[in-house]
Amino acid sequence: MDKKMQAQAKSLKANYERNQASKRLEFVINRLQRSMYDLECCLEDLEAAEDDAKRAKALNAAISHLVGTMQPELRIDLLAESQAELAKLGA
Repeated sequence: MDKKMQAQAKSLKANYERNQASKRLEFVINRLQRSMYDLECCLEDLEAAEDDAKRAKALNAAISHLVGTMQPELRIDLLAESQAELAKLGA
């Protein structure tokens, strides 16, 4: 492969990786926005709770949502993959 072809291939890969990084970050942003509603419901339950046991249950629901639902769905692994690819291209 001559230098011109190598430069074109590198440019195509760089554009692809930049696009992937943007899409992945947009996905995370959208997922966080959707999850805000769920957490606001937990806050409403906390504020409406009549006793500390119910408040603890509302906080448990929020923690469960953060750890069990949000974290796995954010796909931080894909963001890290995009970051690594862009770092390689920038080196």
